Amino acid sequence: MSLATAGAGGAGLGGGGLSTAAMAHNAGGVPGGLAAQHQQHHQGIPGGGPGMSAPGTTMFAGAADLLDKNQSFLNGKNVRAVAKMPLVAVDLYGDSCGVAYFPPNKDEGGGSNGKGMDDEMVGMMRAMAKVKKGVLARSVGDYGETNVTLKKDDATAYKAVKRYLNKGEGHGAVLEDALVISQTKGDDIVIPRPHLVMGIRRTSDLNAAAKSKFSSILPDEDENADNGNFSAIDQTNTTSPVSITTIAMDGSSQPKGDDYDRVAFQMKLNSKKKLMTILPEEALALVIAQCKKKVKEEHAIAENGFEEIKEEGDDDDEEAYMDYPPAFAIPGWAATDSTIEALIDAAGGSGGGTCGPTLHQRSVAACVGALLPPPTDGNASNAKPAPPPASKLAKLLTETMQAKDADAAKEAAKEAGLNRTDPVEPDPFVPLVVLAGATEEGVELTAVQITKPQGADKELHCPFGNVSVISSVCHALGGEDSTKGVFESALDELREQIGVAVPESEEPTAVVTYGSIEKQLELASVLKTVLTKYGEDGQGNDDWDGWDQDIPLVSTREDCVPLGTAVLGASVHGRVRVIISVKGTDGKMRPKAKAGLTVQDVATCAVAVSFNYFGGTETNDNKQDRWTEPKVIFDFDRRVPAGPYQIDFTAAECAAHIKHCGATNDNCMEDESALIEMTNSLKGSKGIPQREAAALQLRFRVYQRTARDGQWIQIGDEMRPLSMQHSQKDEGEDGESHFVAIESAVLEISLNTVGLLTTGLITNGETIVQATKSARNSKLLRYGTIIGSILFIGGFLVKSYVEERIFERDTQRVLAYYKHAAANSFHDGDERQARYLVWKYKAKKEKLWRRLEAKYGVPVKHAWEWDDEEDAAKENEEDEAEDLDGGDEGSEKSEQADEL
Repeated sequence: MSLATAGAGGAGLGGGGLSTAAMAHNAGGVPGGLAAQHQQHHQGIPGGGPGMSAPGTTMFAGAADLLDKNQSFLNGKNVRAVAKMPLVAVDLYGDSCGVAYFPPNKDEGGGSNGKGMDDEMVGMMRAMAKVKKGVLARSVGDYGETNVTLKKDDATAYKAVKRYLNKGEGHGAVLEDALVISQTKGDDIVIPRPHLVMGIRRTSDLNAAAKSKFSSILPDEDENADNGNFSAIDQTNTTSPVSITTIAMDGSSQPKGDDYDRVAFQMKLNSKKKLMTILPEEALALVIAQCKKKVKEEHAIAENGFEEIKEEGDDDDEEAYMDYPPAFAIPGWAATDSTIEALIDAAGGSGGGTCGPTLHQRSVAACVGALLPPPTDGNASNAKPAPPPASKLAKLLTETMQAKDADAAKEAAKEAGLNRTDPVEPDPFVPLVVLAGATEEGVELTAVQITKPQGADKELHCPFGNVSVISSVCHALGGEDSTKGVFESALDELREQIGVAVPESEEPTAVVTYGSIEKQLELASVLKTVLTKYGEDGQGNDDWDGWDQDIPLVSTREDCVPLGTAVLGASVHGRVRVIISVKGTDGKMRPKAKAGLTVQDVATCAVAVSFNYFGGTETNDNKQDRWTEPKVIFDFDRRVPAGPYQIDFTAAECAAHIKHCGATNDNCMEDESALIEMTNSLKGSKGIPQREAAALQLRFRVYQRTARDGQWIQIGDEMRPLSMQHSQKDEGEDGESHFVAIESAVLEISLNTVGLLTTGLITNGETIVQATKSARNSKLLRYGTIIGSILFIGGFLVKSYVEERIFERDTQRVLAYYKHAAANSFHDGDERQARYLVWKYKAKKEKLWRRLEAKYGVPVKHAWEWDDEEDAAKENEEDEAEDLDGGDEGSEKSEQADEL
């Protein structure tokens, strides 16, 4: 796979994402604009390609974690394993392939017992030791034009190359017996610039530089190539010693137009033998091996002198240099996923546990190299060492920052005096530097902000501790492209991007050129012309940004890029570091190491995705043409590493798209509200057939491009996120029967600093029927849980209510009993005593009633029963007082008699 694939499953998903409903249309850039994209992203990137471990948490020098998490090809164990080896820096894409190295760090001596005076003394001694050593990064010249030249019709050379291609070993034998470095003959086999085509799947994906370079040996365009009908290698081809073809890496006799295809070289190394096929990364591995061998020789001379160099062949392990850790500078126009993946394969050592490469943007390496002080041999005397002179760029930036800060302080003091307030410390000036580089194959323009100046006593190799990239514009040069024309348009584009990203920034403090002397002179001439034009256009314009011919132009050495790459790689490996004081939990200050240089990169490529809801690859039913427009998820100039970016796939959404587009003949459904409504209607058991068919038809592509107006290049094969292979099903006649549809999946995509993509597909593996049953069971379980919870809680409420009513009833019963059985006693009307008795005998009420009845001789009745008896007694009294024999009439007569 071209896309480095992370493990599926797991939690901790981060980053922004969209569902297919929101991403199937709107082919514009990522919302938020360029300024929003410059915010720093802190999500980690999943592990790199196959064979590379994820970054670890290794502790270096004073318990500091110096391993750069942006380099996903490294881990602490492998970095420690190569700590005593020189780090090899190679500028593959330079015109002359410059090579440099950074030696291993030796013990600087000194220690700390926790006392402040001793810590200060140790720090001073270490700083003096750094200055005394001088600049450690060393240039060892260049490889040449990065061509691989092999001897022809040489039996020993043929045998060495054949062993190398068949077994993947024997680099030393090829370098010794087959590789030609100088004094090439006319009949030698020359493989030109193999890094330009490494990792390419099809010749149509070659950039303009590669097409121009290999125009004479590129095969004719096959009219059936789009259908996957590629011709096999022609063993009878004798027209040219080297040609380009396409091979299949899966063992097939012919390429199939999938991700297993590779563009390769075929060469006639021996006139009497068959054609040999060599991959570009295999040829490039020989270049890297030669660079490592050269570094080994130069490092041995620097360490021991010429008299200590071993005679040729005396080394027990002639390929020990293959384990040297490499570092590469990658231009933006070559930072694609397939290229970086192939470069990682080419940089692999002789063992399986070797340290992976460190990859850096070429413009950033040029910036670090331009800031690097001139090389020195160190100070041999015991006197106090003097720091080396600063580079032209570092001196210019330091003087400009000091002058700008002084002027800002004066203005702040003046304003404070007028307002009669205390002066406010102004923000430090942040210089903007434009880096301009060009080779025969491409143009690079990058704007950076450089901050955190640090003296030579802290870190000699990094005069400034932070490099923040603002924007980068890169273009590959084709056969008809001129450096001047492409450079002028690229500079206009960079100026526009700077105005959007950092509108508050002033004009560039300097424009730095890098590359060969010839190219730098050409760029300087173009820059003077363009900047003069900018100055003339800005006269009388209030919105002018200050770009004019007064901006200083700073040239650099030809080995600027490899030296900067060596320093960047050394910083990643913890060899370039600064010691800072950190307050511990006990309040004491202790020294701690951190990376000497921090780089904040931006993306030099754009990544987009596209959907096809109708499946198939045949053109007769127009399914191939029903791909949605590429939707950008990672745009140019956004902070990298970026991601993981989540994309949610559901079978119901796919079915809704198909249902809508079947009637309208569109590629997708753009009305999101209607899409959501239709998606909900297709859920459940009734929509299973439609969802299964839609899930099996869904196709997904990832695209990448390195120029804002360039073509999109497909990365990897078409993906089927909602289709899962069934191990117990055969492919059938159509080759699709072994797939089963799944209900949903989540795809994560991440982008690193040099264009490598990492994907991870996360799904529970449930088929649509299983998912429907699970949803139904989950729904039933949810409602059952709700009902059960209501009954459970409601039961307690009812029980509490009933118990409270019973308690109050019994309390009133006791009070009524005392009122009638023990009237005018202490217990009569004592509600507290009554409640206590009821609580005490709550589980044995009958016992309480029996004891009360035994004590007072009166049966215990309910409160309302006493009321009923009182009412009955009153009625009886009224009945007894009434004379049923007419007593009232007789009394009236007697009263009348008495009166008489």
